[in-house]
Amino acid sequence: MVSQRVGILGGAQTALVGRRDDVRLEELVFEAARAALADAGMVRDELDTIVMAGADQMDGRSISSMMAACPAGAYLKDEIRTTVEGSYAAVLACLRILSGEFETALAITWSKTSEGPYDLISTLSYDPFYHRPLAFNDVVEAAAVASSYAGPRGDLAEAAPVVVAKNRGNGAANPRAFLREAITPEAVSSSRYVAYPIRRAEVPQACDGAVALVLGSQRRALRSARPPVWIQGFGWGTGDYGVGAKVPAEFGGLRAAAAMAYARAGIRDPGRELDFAEVFDGTPYHEILAYEALGLAAAGGGPAFALDGSSARGGACPVNPSGGVQSANLRFASGLSRILEAYLQLSHRAGPVQLAAPAQGLAHGATTYPAQSHAVFVMRNS
Repeated sequence: MVSQRVGILGGAQTALVGRRDDVRLEELVFEAARAALADAGMVRDELDTIVMAGADQMDGRSISSMMAACPAGAYLKDEIRTTVEGSYAAVLACLRILSGEFETALAITWSKTSEGPYDLISTLSYDPFYHRPLAFNDVVEAAAVASSYAGPRGDLAEAAPVVVAKNRGNGAANPRAFLREAITPEAVSSSRYVAYPIRRAEVPQACDGAVALVLGSQRRALRSARPPVWIQGFGWGTGDYGVGAKVPAEFGGLRAAAAMAYARAGIRDPGRELDFAEVFDGTPYHEILAYEALGLAAAGGGPAFALDGSSARGGACPVNPSGGVQSANLRFASGLSRILEAYLQLSHRAGPVQLAAPAQGLAHGATTYPAQSHAVFVMRNS
């Protein structure tokens, strides 16, 4: 029987620490897989397939998924992997379930970048003749995109610090966050530039951790241990590859991903129909561009959407009530973490950061530099 929709049956995230020296990477993966199964009220034998998202260059070893497969629960089981960031593990898991071949899946990803020189790794990903000599990395390219946005569409000097302060304030109350200290817009604005117009306080410190979700077909989800959260629609999209093609700034890949997800979920007016959104905010400029690409704000209206409080708790559409990546920078695992936070909100299990009565929300993950590819999930609790 082909499933009509996919339900999230449970999920978990390990404690986030700046450097997890107490465990090896495979032990970190095991922690997340075991906790997600426990949250779903299931055992490993009930899983049909394991979907992993990992990247050799991030893990510092060749074919790192061979090391992670068994602790993820894939011993003598069907497994598949993707080298795109964590939210794509959920995409692939949904596709497998919707194919009718699998009833249940574990989507899992991890990030332990404290063990390697991340800035150097990202620099080596760029063209060796034109961009690598300029010390391009994810922050430098994000700065180029942000600069191109700031020119034709208005000054972001006021909006960017407000986004950081909003998310860090939300994260201060979230026991699952890594950075749990609030910061003022003034403190953000006074921090030094690392790559104009991006300031030091706008690039969150990375942490180590792993995230896992248990997903099931509609038939399986209806008999799960607790009421599932339904993935009503999902989509993915990839924008232009070249650095120059991303200027002037526009997240074309995110627009395509959102259009696909909205069409499947029947969303016509996201600003009115979504109760909240968990989006990738590696810098505040990522979040502001996402407002527009997701249809929460009109073209060019991203800064105003932040400044007038529309994205704050109690606003028209709260964005990153968990604190987002600004409070929990899991790098490669950030997208699946956004889905987990949306799942907890819709399960009314988000703890101190729980919104009043959300019924429908959105989760967004982004990958490559600086967010070339995107995945979007529209989720409901009924």
